Amino acid sequence: MVVAMGTKQVAGTEEGIKEPQATFSACFGAAFIMLHPTRYAAMLVEKMQKYGATAWLVNTGWSGGRYGIGSRIKLSYTRKIIDAIHSGSLLNANYKKTQVFGLEIPTEVEGVPSEILDPENTVSQLFVKQMIDVDRGDVVA
Repeated sequence: MVVAMGTKQVAGTEEGIKEPQATFSACFGAAFIMLHPTRYAAMLVEKMQKYGATAWLVNTGWSGGRYGIGSRIKLSYTRKIIDAIHSGSLLNANYKKTQVFGLEIPTEVEGVPSEILDPENTVSQLFVKQMIDVDRGDVVA
């Protein structure tokens, strides 16, 4: 469940936007959700546990800073991560928990720089603080 999501406002989609700008939206649509994002996350966890489902979050978007500083995740890295999911090798990998939301992330995936696996290494500390606030229920991003 994507409780809080970084996305971009892209030039040409909104008046006055000349270059991509970071924006945040709970569950990809804060304006349209009725409950707090963590309630939707709890509902998803309940269903996943009931049916034994496994889910993987893969960042296929932007990493390392705002437009002009960061860059898109390399397609070759995305493919390596997806290959590891499909082969089952990630099921036996070593994991660590993120500070925000307690997500478990692999510490290494063959062919992928380990520093990009941890989102806290690739986003600003302001974003991390915002996500901590969302996780505590202080705000809806």
